[in-house]
Amino acid sequence: MCKVVIAAACCLLTVTFNSASLRADENNSAVTLPPTTEPSLAPLMSVLDKAGLAEPLKKLGINIYGYAEGGWFYDATSPQKGGSTFIAYNNFKSDVTLNKISLNIERTVDPAKKQFDLGGRMEGIFGADAAFIHSNGMWDTQTGHNQWDLLQAYIDMALPYIPLRFRFGKWIELAGFEQFSANIYGAFGDPARALYSYSYQYFYAEPGTQTGVLATYVVNPQWTIDLGTTLGWNQSLRNANHALDLLGRATFMPTDRTTIIFVITEGPEFPAGVGHNLPPGDSGNWWTALDLVITQKIDDKLSLGLGLDYVETPKIPGLQTGVKQWGGVAGYASYALNSYLTLNGRLEWYADDAQGFSNGAAVGANYYEMTAGMAIKPFPKDTVLSRFLLRPEIRYDYADRSLFGPSGDRNQLTFSMDGLVTF
Repeated sequence: MCKVVIAAACCLLTVTFNSASLRADENNSAVTLPPTTEPSLAPLMSVLDKAGLAEPLKKLGINIYGYAEGGWFYDATSPQKGGSTFIAYNNFKSDVTLNKISLNIERTVDPAKKQFDLGGRMEGIFGADAAFIHSNGMWDTQTGHNQWDLLQAYIDMALPYIPLRFRFGKWIELAGFEQFSANIYGAFGDPARALYSYSYQYFYAEPGTQTGVLATYVVNPQWTIDLGTTLGWNQSLRNANHALDLLGRATFMPTDRTTIIFVITEGPEFPAGVGHNLPPGDSGNWWTALDLVITQKIDDKLSLGLGLDYVETPKIPGLQTGVKQWGGVAGYASYALNSYLTLNGRLEWYADDAQGFSNGAAVGANYYEMTAGMAIKPFPKDTVLSRFLLRPEIRYDYADRSLFGPSGDRNQLTFSMDGLVTF
């Protein structure tokens, strides 16, 4: 079934959407929401437009866009290669890394319009990050530094008369303050308001991708509810547990400056890793995963955020019996000094009370990190070059056990910087 769904999503975005224009009676509309912002014409679409190829796509509402990201990482505590840093993705010591090149084909649908519509998204990536987010059964046997992955492939169908949309296929996870997409489209929403490195809780207490069916219902301008079922954390063409989980999300926007998002997942998620040769599944012990994200825009310059994750399971195969827990809390701040420079910060505490299961450490431990970074737009007023972003940062990590690097340090000081361009 999964192969059929994902293949259908890939095909959907290459055919015309003539049937997507069927409209419901507008007089029956009971929900009035602000109009959905259409994607801006990205440079890639501009090139197609000059070649006379973009107009048919625009008429169908199809947008083609992407980004490229590469960076450099230095571990000042243990400069020699080897040993774990526990920093996701951008942890190749003293190396310049192509994190990823992403290409998207997308047609968005708005359930609040209460009209029949079809859309979807297909996103493929290439780079070093792909090795860390392969789902079970999809391109997960690759070797080498840079790899390919079909990150997202789903179909969206909005229904007439009611503000309801169904999604079928594979998508990046719904939980968390941060997102995999170059960490630029997270809770703050602005590519300038994010850090290059990721939090512990993002990488170790949340799934990377999910594959299944998701229903989205727009209750009113303040409330949106999502309910669905998936094959489990990071499962796609193969399902390690041969079971389904349950997924729910509630989004509350009391004002245009405040957003509160709560996500819950219930199901047998072991194993939750990515890639090939996962251990045998365990469908008898359900995980409870809770996620809370709060963002508050203070003014046009300052935005604050809070992310909280908690995961609990009664048993993990291979570990001593007893309830296992892990998760953390992180606070975020972003301050835009001007159009050239935005200051970003994160403070985080993360705890593994599962004998190191969540992050692969030798023992359970408490981790603390604080990260300070800048997002620099050298050419903010240029139509094309304004899409280029530099993000240097400094990060300090502390663990209450000796776990960092090849020599087992408790402290870790790292410097990193990436360059990112959207197109």
